[in-house]
Amino acid sequence: MELNKYFDYTDNYSEIVHTTRLISAEELTDRFFCAPQWITALMKFRNAIVKLYGLKGEKNLSELVIVESDSLATISKNDKHLDFVIAFMTEKRMNDSLYLSVCTKVRYNNRMGKFYFTIIKPFHRLICKIQLKRVRRNL
Repeated sequence: MELNKYFDYTDNYSEIVHTTRLISAEELTDRFFCAPQWITALMKFRNAIVKLYGLKGEKNLSELVIVESDSLATISKNDKHLDFVIAFMTEKRMNDSLYLSVCTKVRYNNRMGKFYFTIIKPFHRLICKIQLKRVRRNL
């Protein structure tokens, strides 16, 4: 999916970390996908529910990570219901600060894609916020 195409949904969550240690986008994704058990259980539940509607559940999004550079890693998936891109970015800032961000872009391909994302959107937002805060705390 090209980044300049129309999207039905976009978000961007970011955190500033005060550290002299630079982490790469790859390390950010590794830390991001090291989720607590309640998130893992929620993902398993989601996979079971979407099968009822003929959708495929993702076993592990971390397997789809493509490291573009030290400061950018992406996940991209296109299917008949929706297309999405998740970008993980790190940027060194002045005063021993590191800017971390997770950006999601989604395009619906049909009503089922819109229905599906409408249901998971609140969980997506919650998980992104919580996981990014966990990464910040653990640095």
